[in-house]
Amino acid sequence: MDLGPLALSVALIALVWWGPGWLLGEALGIRRILLPAVAPLIGVGALASIGAIGHLAGMAWNALTVAITVLVLAAVLFGVRVAVRRRRAAADPEPFFGRWGYRGAWLTLAAGILAGGVVAATSWTVGTEGLLGINQDWDIPWHANMIRLIAENQVWDPSIAGNFAYYDTNIADAPIRSYPIAFHAMLALVWPVTGVALPTFLNVFVVLMMAVQLPLSTVALGLVVTRRPVALAAAAAVSGWFTVYPFDLLWRGPLIPFFAGMLLVGPFCLLAVRAALGRFWLWVPAIAFGAVALIAVHPSLAFVVAPILVFWFIALLVRRRLAAVVPALVLAAGAVLAAVLGLPIIQQMLKEAERVSKQVWAADTDRMGAIQNILLLHHGSTPQPILSAMVGLGVVALLVRPKMWWYLAPVLAYAFLSAYTMGSNSTLFASLTAPFYDDQWRIFGILVMLLVPLAGLGVAQLAEAVGWAVRRFRSERGRRAQGERTTAAAHAASSATPVAVLATAAVVLLLAGVVARPYFAENAARIEINTKVDGATLSTAEVRLLTHIADYVPQDATVLNDSCNGSVWMYALGNRMPMIRHFEILPTNRQLLVLQKLPELATDSQARAAAAELGIEYVYIADGTIRAWDEPKPGLTHPDQIPFLKLLARDGNAAVYKLDWDSLPGGRAQLEARAGDRHQIGDVPGILLNSDPDGIAPLGRIC
Repeated sequence: MDLGPLALSVALIALVWWGPGWLLGEALGIRRILLPAVAPLIGVGALASIGAIGHLAGMAWNALTVAITVLVLAAVLFGVRVAVRRRRAAADPEPFFGRWGYRGAWLTLAAGILAGGVVAATSWTVGTEGLLGINQDWDIPWHANMIRLIAENQVWDPSIAGNFAYYDTNIADAPIRSYPIAFHAMLALVWPVTGVALPTFLNVFVVLMMAVQLPLSTVALGLVVTRRPVALAAAAAVSGWFTVYPFDLLWRGPLIPFFAGMLLVGPFCLLAVRAALGRFWLWVPAIAFGAVALIAVHPSLAFVVAPILVFWFIALLVRRRLAAVVPALVLAAGAVLAAVLGLPIIQQMLKEAERVSKQVWAADTDRMGAIQNILLLHHGSTPQPILSAMVGLGVVALLVRPKMWWYLAPVLAYAFLSAYTMGSNSTLFASLTAPFYDDQWRIFGILVMLLVPLAGLGVAQLAEAVGWAVRRFRSERGRRAQGERTTAAAHAASSATPVAVLATAAVVLLLAGVVARPYFAENAARIEINTKVDGATLSTAEVRLLTHIADYVPQDATVLNDSCNGSVWMYALGNRMPMIRHFEILPTNRQLLVLQKLPELATDSQARAAAAELGIEYVYIADGTIRAWDEPKPGLTHPDQIPFLKLLARDGNAAVYKLDWDSLPGGRAQLEARAGDRHQIGDVPGILLNSDPDGIAPLGRIC
């Protein structure tokens, strides 16, 4: 891969991820030191609000119109701030680290962030074969297709997912009618300019998140619990060591939008807490944008931040009582504004609620096995006792500080849900796991995300204990030498304390890192499970053919395909539309008929009529499969023996054929007679609505 497009991809992703939120944050007077962590949260929420509201007004979703809208919005917010702020009202006068700050604290934090980012990004880069591998699993082609679809259509509309998935049935009756698209729409603004293929572009996005946002988000979540610089730096440093979060979310699926949304949880909690405690009313729009971001990227994330903030506020109420009223009002104002801005998105997401709530995953262990998974921080991977020990020390540190006890509540809640989903098939608490598709991997990932700050707190607790011992030792030595502690000795002891703490933390992390090297290899190996340059679902040859399929297939054509192979990548890679566009999309009855009886079109009038109604002129066949047990559809097993199929191109295990209608009974006239049944939706060729919709085939699943 050329370095030029790669560097351009990094720059443009960074621009769209941090740029809009940073500009709006500056306009609202948010502390600049918070913006590296919270700017993406504000930006994603603002872009989602602009997209949803702009769609109702007919606004095109492209880089130019969005950039102009963001600039206008920033100017309006800045004007409001100038008009209504009181003196110092938008400033946060409290020291960032509180009473735990010391000279060099920022360098300590920066070192932790850098170390954590390097480890995480390296593991991802190795696991993706130098960012060139393509994940062979279930979710990734859908996300890639959505990015191209939004970029081509220039429309911010969650219902576009239903129109993409189904064109031969009534969309209102289809399982997928809407989909959270904030993540895809954001990247759609910049991807067309990069010149890289979508799989590589997504790999670049993740490596940037690993290198920068993962440790920053860890620090943001940690700041809600403690301001100790050593604890925050240590948490950032180990944020890329855990397998369950983030790597287990990215080798299966991969769940890239969910992972991106999880990276916004810590920043949202930090922004909300700082705004509430500081009574910063001008930050209310930022809170609202943040809430919209979480809902628009993945609605389930609202059920992650809610318990954190609820238990934090309960603790605040117990300590401050009536003084907690104003912070509550600040948060309430943000929630109300978020509901207004996000109403179009919420309405669309409610269409998905029934489908999501029906998802059920079987337990993969028993209750004792689930508890062991939690204690040793693994899920089918290598146990991580080093990190377990850090987290355990962090729990001890938390228990001896009553002001931190509230954080145990969300941790215990997700520990329970993790054990429940991993170790039980009971449906007693299904309503609690439904927002997460009842997916034990997601829920366990959330738990580990909450535990990472505790690992940093554990390292800090150990380091502070050593610092206390050093202070006591020097104090006693000074008394013995001089009878009393002199001012110089006292100064030496106090100045040595942070040095001792830092040195201890550094030694602990270095030793732990040496012992934990197998964890880093494991993390890369987990990604390699499904990410291949030449894979079982999508081979190198198939990638080449799909990338150049436009040389053989016109843009407005619909290509007959087997949805259980790499053909679902056709649109993302080659800008041509397959008949079935994702692994889980069940065919309609007539689609299934053609898939089963393609060789019989010359003799079966019903199958021939179905092919004409669908507008099938091209056929794509490959022998890859999404699951090892998948069998090719009966009609696609021997294409070279079908006389009315003409081979257009073959590359390795993949081939494109043209259906010769002139050699079939009734000729091409019957195909052209049904052309009026299919009406294009929007500006993307192949996104069609059939005026004579068919029912979905009564299959449990197709792949």
